[in-house]
Amino acid sequence: MKKILFTLAALSLTSFSFAQEFDFGGSDSSDFGGSIEESSAPAVTISGEVGADARAWIGAKNKETGRYDTKAYDSFYDFSKTLIDAKAHANVELNYAGDYTDANIKFKLNPATLKKYQEDIIDEVSLGGSFKEGRFQIRAGKMKEVWGKGDKVHVLDNFNANDYTDFIFPDYIDRRIGEVMFKATANLSWDYNLKLEGIFTPWMTADRFADEKSPLYPAAQANLTNTVSGIVKHNAAIDLKTSLKADDYSGIVDGLQSMTSFSANDLYEDNIRSLKYGQAGLRLTGTLGGIDWGASYYYGHYKQPTANLGAYIDSLAAATKTYASSTDGQTAISTAYYQEISDFANYMGTEVYGKAAAAGATTYVSPVTGDTVDLTDSSAIQAAAKKDGYMKAVSDHAQEIAYMSDQRFALPSLNYDQLQVFGLEAAFVVWKLNTRWEFAYNLTEDTAGDNPWIKNNSISWVAGFDIDIPLHNLNLNVQDNGTYILGSDKIKDAVKENGLYAKYDTDYKSDDKYVSNKLIVLLSDKWLNEKLTTEVQGIWGIEHDEFMVAPKVEYNVIEGLTFAIRGVYFYSNNKDGEFYNFTADSENHDKAFVQLTAKYQF
Repeated sequence: MKKILFTLAALSLTSFSFAQEFDFGGSDSSDFGGSIEESSAPAVTISGEVGADARAWIGAKNKETGRYDTKAYDSFYDFSKTLIDAKAHANVELNYAGDYTDANIKFKLNPATLKKYQEDIIDEVSLGGSFKEGRFQIRAGKMKEVWGKGDKVHVLDNFNANDYTDFIFPDYIDRRIGEVMFKATANLSWDYNLKLEGIFTPWMTADRFADEKSPLYPAAQANLTNTVSGIVKHNAAIDLKTSLKADDYSGIVDGLQSMTSFSANDLYEDNIRSLKYGQAGLRLTGTLGGIDWGASYYYGHYKQPTANLGAYIDSLAAATKTYASSTDGQTAISTAYYQEISDFANYMGTEVYGKAAAAGATTYVSPVTGDTVDLTDSSAIQAAAKKDGYMKAVSDHAQEIAYMSDQRFALPSLNYDQLQVFGLEAAFVVWKLNTRWEFAYNLTEDTAGDNPWIKNNSISWVAGFDIDIPLHNLNLNVQDNGTYILGSDKIKDAVKENGLYAKYDTDYKSDDKYVSNKLIVLLSDKWLNEKLTTEVQGIWGIEHDEFMVAPKVEYNVIEGLTFAIRGVYFYSNNKDGEFYNFTADSENHDKAFVQLTAKYQF
């Protein structure tokens, strides 16, 4: 998940973006080389999977705090309140293969596609053809294309959006959302497996996230929703109050309608189903000296929006300033935050001004108000310290104070930042290690790094390997997925309205760590003639001290029929971490569940 995960500073309204590191361990490359093999006659095949799973979330709501608590079992009655998710699914795929043409269609039937995302009942559908003895291929339809050499962890795979409504279990390709696209491929050299691919999509699909009923509902999304809801209600209340005073009943109706007819779509600057959000890219791949290499270019947009809070902050600052300057407003603020003002004023008077005077200084500039304080006058010190306490309360509680006023607030606007990605990739063997590499330079419109509402440029990478360990059938897969935000020195105070912009910067990190690495490890083994598979997967967010552990046991009962049990535990107590979006509502900043799965593949 800044990444999920709309990450805002104080409001948590900035962008979030999930990592694509979950559930790896096999090749997902769509590369192919060589000439097209001709078939003697057209053939149609059908395959698919049916299954069901049940998930139990460990814990319940804490009786005292009302927050999710993994340790909240005090009795059997508490255990009975364990949240259970259960669903069934069916995936069916039909393939047609002719001499020079082929077609494919995949159906995905589950509660999400049947109830909410009906357009994804058809998960993929495409047709293709080959020309000039297989040297050229074209393909079109609703498709999923994977770019990059990583093992189900990528920084170069940008055309398809992700479905994060259940981000942990689905295989990488199953988390991707099919996109209408056109693809052309030219096999330039069979000897060096040299291939040039070009892709175009007329629009873009955005990433999806769980709704408010799910334990995986992102905290940042909740903050955004609550903030926008508060603004809409606040503005409607002002309209109603004004209309009631003026006996303007038409205005009352307008006020009620503004509150009930608001749509989240009103926040977006443009419709992503437009040519503005079209995507295009080129990728050249080949093999040389035992190295599978590639270079690519992508033009499109980030698939998670960033929030432009400029107008909102301006209106917030104006409301706070107006309210704080009025007599009634000052009295209300002083009353509401009396102890806080007193404590800080006492601290400034003794620890700051008192020590400065004791050191021999005669004047001192207040770090809160910027006023010059006469340290030879005790009454001046007392007055300055009191003002410091008051102004700090105004600054710390700007949003609460502003909501007391009659000032209308401007809504934030959401936008998908433009993105160009220049990428390099490689895969080769070193000793007994099968290594994989991806490197991306992510170019946005904020090349200077000084626009708080647009993502800065960044670099990202994947570096990993897998190795068969000479002990039973053990296999170890290790990958590092990292990002470094460029121009982090410019992510600072925009010098506007006492620096309100600084902490709302899209790329702002409260811990000043603008490098992030996730170490992803999968250790697996096979038993009983490979009918039984055991594995444990771990993810460690190094800079943000967060982690996930997921053991799994899978047994193939008979051909095609498989049962599995898997557990997941994740922890994050850092607002800048990706998992924090799921643990923010937890008493211990963690969550855990156990899942049973049965599936039959045919």
